[in-house]
Amino acid sequence: MSLATLQQEFQNYVLQHADGIGDKIEPGPLGDHQHRLEIYHDAYRLRLIEALSTDFEALTATMGAQEFARACRAYVEARPSPFRNVRWYGGGFAAFLRDTPPWRDQPWLGDIALFEWTLTLAFDAADAHCVGFADLAALHADEWTTLGFRLHPAARTVDLRANAPAIRKAVDLGLAAPPPALADLAQTWLVWRKDLSPHFRSLSLPEAWALQRARAGCTFPAICAGLCEWFEPEQAAGAAAGWLRTWVDDGLIAALTHTDPEYGERR
Repeated sequence: MSLATLQQEFQNYVLQHADGIGDKIEPGPLGDHQHRLEIYHDAYRLRLIEALSTDFEALTATMGAQEFARACRAYVEARPSPFRNVRWYGGGFAAFLRDTPPWRDQPWLGDIALFEWTLTLAFDAADAHCVGFADLAALHADEWTTLGFRLHPAARTVDLRANAPAIRKAVDLGLAAPPPALADLAQTWLVWRKDLSPHFRSLSLPEAWALQRARAGCTFPAICAGLCEWFEPEQAAGAAAGWLRTWVDDGLIAALTHTDPEYGERR
């Protein structure tokens, strides 16, 4: 038997309890081959559950350790890790909770998992230069007509109905988490990294729209024009300018871009 075949049979046992490897394992001083195989079978699951508990602290607090472990074990059985690095394994956990009974009957669980995973992604996002206010002040008047923005890789938005941010904040502070609750409508939350720590805040509907258009490559004048859906024309530019200053101060803007008015290309 080749080494590759032996490794595949061992993996099949660890993942699926598949037969075929048992008679190739020598008994040891701590027990027979079945007992030795079970150690690896269980250790694989326990390690993944441990990694998930690190990523989803607020979810653990909300569900309770025993129920969280039960959900994690079901996730492990349904979706064996395809990653070499366990860091990325929790990316599908929110969708799993939303789609899988009995947890789908508690829709706040999926929201909490999604929010915590977004925090993790913001923490691990690539570093990038942050535009400062001096960069904006140095722009000539005609440059504002073609001005666009490239957001920092850590800047993300997520729509939530659950009070996941309040639960996570309480857990971070070592306080008792509030009971989970669902709003009638989803709230957009901004998540980003500043000073090596994830931050988050809620966004009004017009600011969320403006930030999404900035990410999509819209120019500053186009964003101002679009904000007329919520503001009078003379107020829209002021609102956009105020948010832009906040975005710059929070380190959300990685670069200023300019769109060629004739060809629509960014540079």
